[in-house]
Amino acid sequence: MEIPYTVHARPDTGLFNAKIGIWLFLASEVMLFGGLFSAYIFLRLGADYPWPVHDLDVTLGFWNTIVLIASSVTVVMAWACLKLRKFGWYRINMAITVICAGVFMFNKSLEYGAKFKHYAVKLTDGTILTGHMPEDEHGHTIHYTVKFGDVTELSLGIPVKQSAVTADPVDHVLPYVEGEAPKFKTEDGKEITLDKAAFAELRAAAIAKAKADKKDNATVKLTATAPFKVAARPSEIFGYTATTITFRDGTTATGKLIDDKMTLEVDGIDTRGVAQPEKSLAFDHRYLANWQKAFVANRDHHVSEFEHKYPTRDKSRSATLQKESLYFKLHSATPPAEGAAHGDKHGAEAHAPAASHGHGEAHHPTVIIEKKDITFFSNFTPKLNTYYAIYFTLTGLHGAHVVAGALVLLYFLVFDNKRLKKDPEHLANRVEVGGLFWHFVDLVWIFLFPLLYLL
Repeated sequence: MEIPYTVHARPDTGLFNAKIGIWLFLASEVMLFGGLFSAYIFLRLGADYPWPVHDLDVTLGFWNTIVLIASSVTVVMAWACLKLRKFGWYRINMAITVICAGVFMFNKSLEYGAKFKHYAVKLTDGTILTGHMPEDEHGHTIHYTVKFGDVTELSLGIPVKQSAVTADPVDHVLPYVEGEAPKFKTEDGKEITLDKAAFAELRAAAIAKAKADKKDNATVKLTATAPFKVAARPSEIFGYTATTITFRDGTTATGKLIDDKMTLEVDGIDTRGVAQPEKSLAFDHRYLANWQKAFVANRDHHVSEFEHKYPTRDKSRSATLQKESLYFKLHSATPPAEGAAHGDKHGAEAHAPAASHGHGEAHHPTVIIEKKDITFFSNFTPKLNTYYAIYFTLTGLHGAHVVAGALVLLYFLVFDNKRLKKDPEHLANRVEVGGLFWHFVDLVWIFLFPLLYLL
């Protein structure tokens, strides 16, 4: 059965069916993004912490804007060429549109990738240190890990009934053992190699015994035949003390805490949340004490410059001034000479991880932060704060629209040749509908760019 009004317009609306459908769909899209934009504005106005200002790479965002605008032009030209039956130029313009979409997503992947490598560490006094985890000689990131030594015992909790959390040391403990895992002795003195088969047998016996004793849970203890070491990232465990470490399956290992310090190559000191910025914990003798004078000089320079330019404005209400004066960027491994501490670039956009010079000297100072001084740390992802949560939501949703729109246009270009030859007018209508969606994608970015990157 032939679907009516796919080529010619309906007499009642003057539009073909697909065009009516796309306008209805775009109306729902406007409501979706309108709600998200409104949420962003309300969250920003009600933020109880210094809202990030100029944190994103404006240059990259600007070029992505140019790329999308260019793609909107070429998709219109592709439609016009199709109407004029200039099929060669139609293919060229449509191909440029799809390529522009690929360039946009490639640039966005660079931006996302930098944020996953960039970290913020909040200290107990409110100071935030930004930077990168160091890299080994092979260029692999050295992640923050909790290290335990002299581990001699594993305590397992096995529920009789099905439970969301149950002990599984083969998958949740052994992967973090440094070196070869030792053999273990059960409570009845039997020596086992801890693998899936041995644990399944041990688990079945423990559940059977718990049922016989009419208990809901079985506790099993395994004693290592030789002490061993474990090392895990904080996200891979539930918690730890000086003598125990608890893994995500609930298994507790008894041993001795060796190290829980974080090594960070610092590229920024954010003191906007500190009552006395010049006395920030960042300038403790263990960390960046030699940068204190440079920080104070930079702060005083920007405050003086602001007072000279805007004598009647309230300094405390200028987010840009707060960023310039209290977010100090470190561009070298050693403090600048006196009098040259200011002039730093705006933005917390992730630099490339600090590369090493020929003799292992990093571009940023490296500090070892003690766990007792850390209240929170995260890379620049939704976990960090509300700003990045909504940034990833908005740009991620927009990116999904870019990919979907590009795939539809690519289909028209590559797989719709039969319609191109037999019914080019119908294909022109399809391209017009796809172009309308593409213009909407471009329009959303026109709003996103100033909202997230410039304001």
